[in-house]
Amino acid sequence: MNSQLIRKYESMGFDKGQMEEIRQGLEKGLDVSWYTSVNYDWFQMDEIKKGLERGLDVAVYAKPEISYDRMRQIRKGLKEGIDLSRHQELEAGYLRQIRKAKQRHVDIFSYIEEGYEPDQLEEIRLGLEHKADLTPYLIKEFLGESLREIRLGLEEGLDVSIYAKIHFGWQQMREIRLGLERRVNVSIYAKELYRWQQMREIRLGLEEGLDVSAYQSLMYSAREMQQMRLKLREQADDQPRIEDLQMEMLEKQAKEASECVVTVSQDKMEVYVTLEKGASKSKNEIMRLLAKENVVFGIRQDNIEKYLKEAEQGTSRFLAAEGVRPERGRDGYYEFFFRTGIPQIPAIRKDGSIDYQNTVYFEQVKAGQVIAVYHEAQPGIGGRTVEGTELPAQGGQEKRMLKGRGFLLSQDKKTYIARESGKIELKNNEITIQPLLVVNEVTISTGNLRFNGSIWVRGNVGSGVVIQAKDELIVEGNVESAHLQSGKRVVIKNGVSGGGLAVIESGSDIHGKFFEGASLTANEGIYANYVMNSNMVAGKEIVISGNKGAIIGGNTAAVNGVKAHHIGNRAGLMTNIFLGVSKAMIEKEEEEEIKLKKLQSELVIFEEAYKKLQKQYPPEVRNEMDLYLKVEQATYIKRKQMEQQVEKTRELEDKRSKANEAKLMVYGTLNAGTVVQMNGMQWTSANSVKNVTVRLSHKEISVFRN
Repeated sequence: MNSQLIRKYESMGFDKGQMEEIRQGLEKGLDVSWYTSVNYDWFQMDEIKKGLERGLDVAVYAKPEISYDRMRQIRKGLKEGIDLSRHQELEAGYLRQIRKAKQRHVDIFSYIEEGYEPDQLEEIRLGLEHKADLTPYLIKEFLGESLREIRLGLEEGLDVSIYAKIHFGWQQMREIRLGLERRVNVSIYAKELYRWQQMREIRLGLEEGLDVSAYQSLMYSAREMQQMRLKLREQADDQPRIEDLQMEMLEKQAKEASECVVTVSQDKMEVYVTLEKGASKSKNEIMRLLAKENVVFGIRQDNIEKYLKEAEQGTSRFLAAEGVRPERGRDGYYEFFFRTGIPQIPAIRKDGSIDYQNTVYFEQVKAGQVIAVYHEAQPGIGGRTVEGTELPAQGGQEKRMLKGRGFLLSQDKKTYIARESGKIELKNNEITIQPLLVVNEVTISTGNLRFNGSIWVRGNVGSGVVIQAKDELIVEGNVESAHLQSGKRVVIKNGVSGGGLAVIESGSDIHGKFFEGASLTANEGIYANYVMNSNMVAGKEIVISGNKGAIIGGNTAAVNGVKAHHIGNRAGLMTNIFLGVSKAMIEKEEEEEIKLKKLQSELVIFEEAYKKLQKQYPPEVRNEMDLYLKVEQATYIKRKQMEQQVEKTRELEDKRSKANEAKLMVYGTLNAGTVVQMNGMQWTSANSVKNVTVRLSHKEISVFRN
């Protein structure tokens, strides 16, 4: 870098932040003349520099009168092929919403003209994108957060009219929305005078099936409501322990019994009468004794008559009255009309190999099909003590409403209907129906396939074709020298005969019966029954299953380890195994380290400028300064970015630590000709060995018997 140029710019009166942007631009070979003007602050310089780095037409926004945050939106628009220059006079918040709307092909200009603020436009835009019509509920006085609660409710099929009212704050709206989502009676607390914290305590009590009438009065603070709710819940949980104590007490009292003793349990649910041998008591006398103890309900007259006769033979103790315990209501539940328990791990044969052909990997539904029905919780049955006191029942708990996409909720709020045909999955109370493209086979004559969803090929995939699926890719037949790409799992039920030209790339796992002459790259794992002359790279593990499962020839690389029954063959065909830290990992670590150092240096500059401005100006002055507010915001953002980057670095360190523990596990034969490389070291199998593990030990590659 030309030191004369640096001195030249230093002499022009640029501050430290501006000089840092100029220096970085010169280091990267950029035409810094676009922003070497004292009329630009260093935030504006940074936006122009980023545009130059990406080869954008910075002339569109490289103007001192355009603030840095508006520059940022125009720059991002240019990167996405969206021209925002016609709207550059608008605030950055509006520009961001216009850019996002154009990305998703929705129109928000009429709402801008009506005077809605950026935070409101955010929710209007998302509503248009998610087919949640906010129009009936658009009130200028609603904050963006309030519109957000209404939008979320509409997306979940809730009756938002219950809370889409101007007298509710957004936190109150949230509590009512959550109550509707969890199917509780929100009318109990959907009232303006409740603070949202009080609403929360009532909602939680309703979800837990408690009798909230005990604490729902407005006279109680949210803190007091919480204490009462927790006490009610504790009492419900302690029921079995109370019964144990009661039995102990009854036993003790029975031992102390005289001629005739009436014992009432502590919870007033059982009454025992103890008669000593030879005691002469009539039924009427027993009834009078019970009445004296206020026992009026559940009297077991049959027991009284039976045991009065037995008392003549010896001491008798019997149950004379029994209350009715309240029964908790049945919890709500979902009835699903598609298979929800499809195992993620394929079936395993007796020989340990994977049965890919007979394994079901997903469930398919058609538009209009009922996919789930909710059955509401049932109220409990009340009880009564022996003294006649009514005991309220605890109702069953309602389940939360299902979330997800690709389905509709009917007017009864219980029936879920597929909105579109596709692949359906239930995970963590969320149903997802993703587009599914089904084809019989893919060949040169049918052409390449690119689909924004999952692809299911019922037959074979021929040579020379390209298949790209955003989600999963399932092939029922064989694959020749094709190029397959998938954002998630790839499953090839028969296998791949690639002739050295097949390429398979997965954002998750790759599964297949066998792979021959193929190049496989998976972010996570690769799983098969047999692999020959193939190159495999896995971000986690490679597992070759079955007693005949083998890796023969080619290159196999896995960060966490490789498992197989056999490695190599008797002919000594060279088979390379790479364990642990990969070149890609090292490059990623270096890349993240560079990002971390850059953020550190940028944060130092921001913090210095921030402290300088704090010293120069009193709070009442600097809090009105545009530059100070920019620096304050940027410093906060940089600190957050630093925290995120430090977390990424930690994750990579953890991954490297696991990589250092990687091992090759061979349950059958590790043939001569196998080369194992790990952390820059190499070990070659000169002779065949059986049932061994190859791993690092004392900084050397060693072989251990299993």
